Amino acid sequence: MAATAVRSDASARDSIPGAEAEVMINTRLTDDVPDILDIHIPVVDRSVALVEKLARRELTPDAYMAAVRSLHEELDLPNSLKPWIERTLQEKKDIVVYQRTRQTHREAIQFFYLAPNVFHPPHCHHNILSTQLVLRGQAHVREFDRIARLGPDTLLLKLRLDGWLGPGEAMRATEIERNCHWFASGDEPCVMLNFNAYGYQDWTFNPKDRPLRRNLVDPTHGRNGDGLIIAKEISVDESYAKFGGRPLSDFPMA
Repeated sequence: MAATAVRSDASARDSIPGAEAEVMINTRLTDDVPDILDIHIPVVDRSVALVEKLARRELTPDAYMAAVRSLHEELDLPNSLKPWIERTLQEKKDIVVYQRTRQTHREAIQFFYLAPNVFHPPHCHHNILSTQLVLRGQAHVREFDRIARLGPDTLLLKLRLDGWLGPGEAMRATEIERNCHWFASGDEPCVMLNFNAYGYQDWTFNPKDRPLRRNLVDPTHGRNGDGLIIAKEISVDESYAKFGGRPLSDFPMA
């Protein structure tokens, strides 16, 4: 599937009537999202229960991620969440069904809407355990492991995936494995279930007190002698200037 005329998530937001009043937590400019604790559907209640086990150290991060994967498979989310998927497609915006923010931890569950040919630029995360499960449509996804820090603004990455994900398939990010990703919808809208928990890992790639937000990177900066990727951490403006309005295929990884 070819992606053409790819738009940034910010321009997609701006094209939706009344978008200035919407709650969208994956936009170019991060919005303040109030806590949302009163929506009770199986995937929310059971996901929150897993986070609570993680907080009590009854689950290690790896065991938690495995439990999330098993839960999503058990609930058959592309089928069991059809009413929410249809609502997301109809409203053409993200729908947050759970959000809890504390001083050092944050969790969110949302139905994430990607309009046709909308991209999210390459970025890494700090102290995250995240699953983005495709519920409807397809997404061109690139995922990278963080291998090492080479300098104050330079990372060594390993490409783990460059392909299209469909319903039931997911991006799964931890502090090292597949921590960086870069993705775009195709010619049809894409809906994902985005479930993330920040602040629950004892060891972190960057200093522990780094803000819990995404960090934009340029994975096209260079190559190491062994084929690993040399990536530069860049600003939001630099990222959108370079990657905005272009499909991932414009930037070959081979």
